[in-house]
Amino acid sequence: MIHRTCTIASLLSLIAFQGCFSATENEPATQLRVVAEHILTQTTRRMIDRSSGQTFVDTTGLIPKPEISIESKFNAWFYQTWLLADGMRRTAAALKEPRYENYGEQNLEFIFQHMDYFQRQHDARMKAAPVGDGKLSPIGFYFNLTALWHTGLAPLVQEQSEATSDVKYDPFLRRMRTFIAECPRFDDGLLYRKGKGAMTDDPFMTVPFLVREGRFDEAIAQVLGTHKRLLDPDKHLLRHLWDEKTQSPAGEFWGRGNGWTVLAHAELLATLPKDHPRRNEVLTTYQIHLRAIRDCADPNGGWHQVLDHPESWLETSATGMLTYGMARGVNEGWLDASFTETARNGWAALQTKVLPDGDLLDVCGSTDTGDLYYYLKRPRLQGDLHGFGSYLLAGAEIVRLQSKDPK
Repeated sequence: MIHRTCTIASLLSLIAFQGCFSATENEPATQLRVVAEHILTQTTRRMIDRSSGQTFVDTTGLIPKPEISIESKFNAWFYQTWLLADGMRRTAAALKEPRYENYGEQNLEFIFQHMDYFQRQHDARMKAAPVGDGKLSPIGFYFNLTALWHTGLAPLVQEQSEATSDVKYDPFLRRMRTFIAECPRFDDGLLYRKGKGAMTDDPFMTVPFLVREGRFDEAIAQVLGTHKRLLDPDKHLLRHLWDEKTQSPAGEFWGRGNGWTVLAHAELLATLPKDHPRRNEVLTTYQIHLRAIRDCADPNGGWHQVLDHPESWLETSATGMLTYGMARGVNEGWLDASFTETARNGWAALQTKVLPDGDLLDVCGSTDTGDLYYYLKRPRLQGDLHGFGSYLLAGAEIVRLQSKDPK
């Protein structure tokens, strides 16, 4: 991935791109297609030997080498690529575009096509050549689930297992269920990271999987348990971490951190049975959080890296996630129509982060917890995986919103 470099040339290119649409063409559907097409063109579904540049579509009988890995960052085994898969399917539905419809399923099939090779690399204790963030194995988390953020494409695996009854998915599903069962948890059922605590990122790593298994009470525990510990009583925004050592909230009101919980919350509301005894509690908590998020939106649209610090930069993944949460809330009737303008302004802000080829700017790099200075100095990346799924989710809901009210 490339760190964002703010050159005059890139700024002029961006300005030219934003001005190239006519008033009719400059619509959410058109904008959404630009990024979706970029993803399609960059998703090669090939393996590559990074020492030679040679690519492979078949790894049968190939001698395991640590340099051989997945070529494209868009089809590795990360939680970000589940976010992307969900974004593409929602984009397909919103645009009625079948080419995007099975994007995630095709990525999953690609991984399982080469699973024998990955298994042989793993058995030989090789760490495959990196893809995505430049450090982590593209498939390593499939074999070694040791942290909540290692769950990768778990919701998609569960869906495909149920749809096909194919036994090839069983080993990972057993591993996933064992991991959740053995993960440390608080008395109310909230899972946490041993030695660290509970983070706003974590509900997204488990809730989509749990609801697909019908484990709604466990899913509720992740969302409401996070709010119980991390929602500030005055600002109604989420701190980043419940610190296991101090038994208190820590970190800032990180934009993407709040976004992760919003995504999990929306997934829970969308699947929770209407007659569930805790549904009203889940809905009310969502509304309280989204009202606070609306209150700290930038006047020109979008959200900042640290939500209550407008001097921090407008961050792409947080803006995508929070725009999605707000627009979907209106579309589903969880939020009233007064949220519509803020959602549309969020979408407009996202367009300032799109390059002519559909790549994305100003995506915050992977982030732990720290003081304010730490959050303000996080890298502003181009093409980081956290941004794409967030953008697609937002765009799909804005297109839905537009179809209801074309203003």
